[in-house]
Amino acid sequence: MSPWRQSLAAARANLVPGLILQAFALAVLLAYYFHGPSHQAMDSLAGLKTRWGWGYSFFATAFCGGLIPFLYLRLDSRTRAATPLSHGVFYILFWAVKGVEVDLFYQAQGWAFGNDTAISTIAAKVLFDQFIYSVVWATPCAQLFFYWKDAGFSFARVRGLNWFLFWKENMPKAVIALWAIWLPAVTIIYSLPPALQIPLFNIVLCFYALIFATVNRDNAGVEPEPITLSALPHSKGR
Repeated sequence: MSPWRQSLAAARANLVPGLILQAFALAVLLAYYFHGPSHQAMDSLAGLKTRWGWGYSFFATAFCGGLIPFLYLRLDSRTRAATPLSHGVFYILFWAVKGVEVDLFYQAQGWAFGNDTAISTIAAKVLFDQFIYSVVWATPCAQLFFYWKDAGFSFARVRGLNWFLFWKENMPKAVIALWAIWLPAVTIIYSLPPALQIPLFNIVLCFYALIFATVNRDNAGVEPEPITLSALPHSKGR
């Protein structure tokens, strides 16, 4: 089966969890704008993000994208053996750095396109996010780092990659997964004030990892793991 057919099959298999995730993100958005207590609670969260700045992005993303999914997999007897402590360190550090990167990217988006919630502004941010930043940088970076992790943190194996085949086999799957899940998600994220965009990104990321870890943990030959920004869980033997 071609990489594109594999990616489409994976997208179809995970359609329902993806829709659940997007419905959750939409519910958060609607609660912010139409439910007073939720609005107040999220404003408090926005205040915390404003006070902590990049420190919030560093620790909150490490916690939501790295620590929580790792503990979930580590405490489950079905996934414990495939989730050593070294993977936990990797997940936490990867997502801590990625949290600051995404924060900086969101700020750059605000500088370039504005921070209002007009449809044109949101559309410009979503298009640049999904078709430039994510495809050119975020997806290849995540794919490479997670391959390094799956290769036992071996730099020699990374240097020995057939780069053309690696990207040919992995990028189509990653791009399909990226657009299927994150196109709706980032549209919702950019519909919130800037101080709430990283907190909602963290919430979506956490549920994203947990949902797909649960969906895939019983698949033969698949290591269920916290997912990259743009990739579905992948087999170690690929």
